[in-house]
Amino acid sequence: MNDHLAALNAPPPRYILESDSSDEEGQGAYPGSSTPKPKISIDTPPVEVSVIRGTGNEEVRDLILALGQAGKYLKKHLGVSGSAVGQEEVGKVVVGGRQAGQGWKVGEGLVFSVNEANLPHEAVWEIAQKLLANVKAQSWTIITTYVPAMYIASKTVGYRTRSDPPIRYLSQGEVKVEGAETYETPNYLTGLAGAITSLSAHPSFTIQPTTLILPLPLSALPLSHLSATLARISPSIASALNGKKSKWTEEDDEPYSAPGMGKVRGLARGVGEAVGMYT
Repeated sequence: MNDHLAALNAPPPRYILESDSSDEEGQGAYPGSSTPKPKISIDTPPVEVSVIRGTGNEEVRDLILALGQAGKYLKKHLGVSGSAVGQEEVGKVVVGGRQAGQGWKVGEGLVFSVNEANLPHEAVWEIAQKLLANVKAQSWTIITTYVPAMYIASKTVGYRTRSDPPIRYLSQGEVKVEGAETYETPNYLTGLAGAITSLSAHPSFTIQPTTLILPLPLSALPLSHLSATLARISPSIASALNGKKSKWTEEDDEPYSAPGMGKVRGLARGVGEAVGMYT
């Protein structure tokens, strides 16, 4: 290869001029010197994202996609079970024959809860593509979680210890979310939240989702904070949360897990403490 640090008038290296250049690594052909390696194929489990039509509205007003612990948190407070009064199961996500998510019609909105911890990366991208293609909604809101102790704060803000870490948000355009602080670089999204954010940034998509990132542990997050944050960006879901008396306790908290980490044993099995995981 050429020496990029050599002077422009310097003669070329010897191996470029002489016939033994084929002896250099990566140059020349060596018939029969090695057998061709088989191509590696990755088996991606089949992904099915279905939304049941005929619920009264072909396009829902608000869509909330809640991931991991955030999905369980929202599901518990909404009391959705597929048979609750006023809440109808209208969608599901199936990966490799196993259900990874469910969708409910809540008022004028749609709530999808997806457990992404054990999903392969290829399946995550396919779920994102099919959700964007199949679900019709006027506004999209993604809810996921972050660990405050792992968050890199802006240099302009400086380091500060906060006993009540904020809900953070990431949005495209000039959208500002009241009651939340921006999710700043170099922090980034992973998993399904990152996939949908990346895909929706393409000019072919008209969807501009807003992502809310809730601080862990969720037992320390008052439900009123979330409903107040959702009031403007997803009013139908916010109104459904208002007045709920259900509580998410420390017993409901789970050890931190991210896409790709695989199964993480829960606190109920005596592994770890919620406070130690997030502080």
